[in-house]
Amino acid sequence: MVIRRMREHVAHHNWFAVAIDLVIVVIGVFLGIQVNNWNQGRVERDQARQYRAMLRDDLDDNLANLADRKKYYEWVRKEALATLADLQHPASELGERFLVDSYQASQMQPWALKRSTYDEIVSTGTMANIGNPLLREQIANYYVSAEVTGVNIAALPAYRENLRRVMPYPVQQSVRERCAERVVQDNRGVVRVVVPNACTLQLDPSMVRQAVTQVRDWPGLDLDLNRWLVDLDQKRLSVDLISMRARKLEALLAAADR
Repeated sequence: MVIRRMREHVAHHNWFAVAIDLVIVVIGVFLGIQVNNWNQGRVERDQARQYRAMLRDDLDDNLANLADRKKYYEWVRKEALATLADLQHPASELGERFLVDSYQASQMQPWALKRSTYDEIVSTGTMANIGNPLLREQIANYYVSAEVTGVNIAALPAYRENLRRVMPYPVQQSVRERCAERVVQDNRGVVRVVVPNACTLQLDPSMVRQAVTQVRDWPGLDLDLNRWLVDLDQKRLSVDLISMRARKLEALLAAADR
């Protein structure tokens, strides 16, 4: 419409009207760009709010995972301390309980924290929209710390390998069957590990005596266990630290939406 009218004004050499038409076109283009920018900004702000909410959901799941993990390490540590105390007694005074404790003291839990939302943000290049530079740095640093924590958690001293090498296979099989951890999963696929209660192996007494002697008298097992206890303490500390960082980041994300 405006272009047709401009052509008519040019044909009649009505330059003032042409100038007005040009101003109208420029203003229209400018307003169109502004509206498009406003809409794009609104979409990006909505997406940022959604991503922050998803990050907080991931952190909630991670905090629950870390709380369960700390209980798991406390259980393994309790079994390790019981085993270390039993190693001070002769094999003749030990029985099934020693075999169960020494095996459970070798347990470990793979590292698995949720980071799918963070990975999506990075892959889509939308990190700049998430918040101010400090918030973005806090998010990135948390996930870097989680990776470092995972490397520390994955490290296993020699006790697990040596114990499972020296303990007779039928005994280990019985522990796994009768004293196993229980893995539960909610409707979103979040996994929790539930530690077992007291159990009995119901093995032949002669096998128990042989296994107890074989494990109890293995050279250096007490030193391996001592090292494992130190590592368990470090793992518990690492869980506390990454949990503290997760709670701090969750508070920052919540503040960004106020």
